[in-house]
Amino acid sequence: MQENTMMTYCEVARLTGLKVGTLYAMVSTRRIPHIRLSGRLVRFPKVEIDRWLAERLVPIAAPEAVTRGATTHSTPLSTG
Repeated sequence: MQENTMMTYCEVARLTGLKVGTLYAMVSTRRIPHIRLSGRLVRFPKVEIDRWLAERLVPIAAPEAVTRGATTHSTPLSTG
């Protein structure tokens, strides 16, 4: 897709893994970048969706931070 590509609800749902209904709710509460071309016609600029996703990226923790917060189990966990 080109940088200035506009995406539909279904395309954004496929890209993000969100349900279309969730996207409708996010648009109505302005929690996701979108363009309203008419009363009911909404499109999502791909470059803005990519930026929006990048802003939500949670960086991995340093190994020592994970070790400090880890809990130990006295019995092995069931694999069944």
